[in-house]
Amino acid sequence: MIASLKKELKELAPIGIPAVLSQLAQMAMGFIDTVMAGNYSTDALAAIAIGTSLLHPVLVFFLGLFLAFNPIIAHFRGADEIQKIRTHFHAGILLAVIFSPFAILALFNSQFVLHALDIDPAVSELAFGYLKATLWGMPALLLFFALRFCNEGMFSTMAVMTITGLSIPFNVLLNYWFLYGGYGIEEMGAVGVGYATGLIWFLMLIGMTVYTLVTQKYKELNLFKGFELPSSKEFKDVLALGFPVAITLGFEITMFAAVSLMIARYPVEVMGAHQIALNIASLTFMIPLGLSQAITARVSYFDGRKDKESMQLAGYTGIGSCVVIMSFSAIMMISIPTFLVGIYTTDESLAGIAVGLLFFAALFQFSDGLQVSSAGALRGLKDTKIPMIITAISYWLVGFPIGYYLAEFQNMQVQGYWVGMICGLSTAAVLLLRRWMVFSKL
Repeated sequence: MIASLKKELKELAPIGIPAVLSQLAQMAMGFIDTVMAGNYSTDALAAIAIGTSLLHPVLVFFLGLFLAFNPIIAHFRGADEIQKIRTHFHAGILLAVIFSPFAILALFNSQFVLHALDIDPAVSELAFGYLKATLWGMPALLLFFALRFCNEGMFSTMAVMTITGLSIPFNVLLNYWFLYGGYGIEEMGAVGVGYATGLIWFLMLIGMTVYTLVTQKYKELNLFKGFELPSSKEFKDVLALGFPVAITLGFEITMFAAVSLMIARYPVEVMGAHQIALNIASLTFMIPLGLSQAITARVSYFDGRKDKESMQLAGYTGIGSCVVIMSFSAIMMISIPTFLVGIYTTDESLAGIAVGLLFFAALFQFSDGLQVSSAGALRGLKDTKIPMIITAISYWLVGFPIGYYLAEFQNMQVQGYWVGMICGLSTAAVLLLRRWMVFSKL
């Protein structure tokens, strides 16, 4: 058993580590946006916080939809069905084109949500300006998602890591340029961060396209010689798997977004502190999220090979790895919270609130790692509908209601919402792990 575990860890690491680093690189760009906006002005920081609260649910929904291609491609690779890999690559590209207008429309209509909330009009206007600036890059992002998750299904996580990593310095440069202006560009503040984000999405798409065009293993698949699509049944199977994944991820991200929007009614310092603590927690979450994608590919690969024992070992190894890693992140948040918050701000009042919230973030690290890794393992078995129901219950019937009650009726305010998030994530962790333990035996 120990020998098998070590072997699986050696197989998981070359896929999982680049996947983690890819997620961290993408999250780093959000971190950079937050830090640079915070250094520009408090209003810019608040606008980015509110804007991303509305942007992220849209991004995560479509990320979840295209994430379905990871287990599908990995399954076909395990079953050695090469032609189906080719046709599903093409299906991903077509779906990106089809869904781009819907993503743009969702963001454009975010102004109605902003108007419905009791937010400072100046900050609300900045937040909508930021969102409008990202719209033009949305088709590129969805096409990137399609190519990225098909590549991850082929275990090409190193390429995704390289492309996202190389985008970081461009993100810093473009943010600074568009924030402060110069060289023919006027100073745009928070809105400039939105334009920089859209341009980065285009650069990532170019990188992913070039890799897919020139890599030898894809030349053998003849991916770009003719355009073939799956049958209507296979297309429906993709959507039947992808939509529950999208909704599942959406339930979690919208809970966090809803909390952020509720907190936006509080003083700007509280909103800023919440954004800082949430950004740190989101950074650590990228580790199990990246690993969960590798877990999905490994579990689905062995499922395609009809190797049940290896499939179960891959799932449990990945879940255990996530739990261990998140335990370390919790210790870090408890041990050095002042240092972590100090990276974002020198405002003592804001920092004091953020340090307090970081303690709550430490408490849900274990649950967050457990729920996302268990969901990843289940996704590898194409079990997505029951996890969707579990997350709906956990986040919207447990987490948010508890947070709202504590915040608004027990006068706990921002701390109450964070307790609610802990309850929601813990419920999801227990139920999803239980589902994996039962379903992987069937």
